[in-house]
Amino acid sequence: MKKREALKVLHEPLFIVAIIALLSYFVYYSSRQIPNSALHQVLAAGFGTIYFLSIFFGPLFIYTTKYVQGDPLGKRILASCAIPFIWVTKDVYVLMESHPFLECLYWYFNPLTIWMLCLLAIELGLGTLLGRILLKRRGQAIRVISLIPIVAILIGTATFAGIYAWGQGENLFSLYLHGYRLLFGSGI
Repeated sequence: MKKREALKVLHEPLFIVAIIALLSYFVYYSSRQIPNSALHQVLAAGFGTIYFLSIFFGPLFIYTTKYVQGDPLGKRILASCAIPFIWVTKDVYVLMESHPFLECLYWYFNPLTIWMLCLLAIELGLGTLLGRILLKRRGQAIRVISLIPIVAILIGTATFAGIYAWGQGENLFSLYLHGYRLLFGSGI
């Protein structure tokens, strides 16, 4: 019975995306050690892309799968946000080698995290719609389109587009730096 439960975790979407992200991260960063420049470039480009996709689009797969499995909303959201949160936390941890702890925590609010939150809103809304489509195809009587997922997609898209239109993210980064200087001084 325990073996069956242990094997069940292999089918969890969060586990699948986490393994893909971890393996691609390992190969991407380990490829630096390869003396053959062409092979290094191919591995870095291929596995860097997989790493990026698992972080930024893995939540869509996780959320949709969890929706179809019937998990409650809170569990779907937490599972979907886990990989991006671990990714940012890894960066915060690396920063602790050279910055004080509170300054490292400020990194959680960097512009890339804001972009990621916009993308997460879009993906959670899309995941809801995709999950409903899949359940409808399986014969469940379910309404595919509803207000909340559409609003999540629209808010995420409008915020993402607004940030991009407002200086392609440079203004957001300037605000981030201004906040940093207000809280921690000008630095070196």
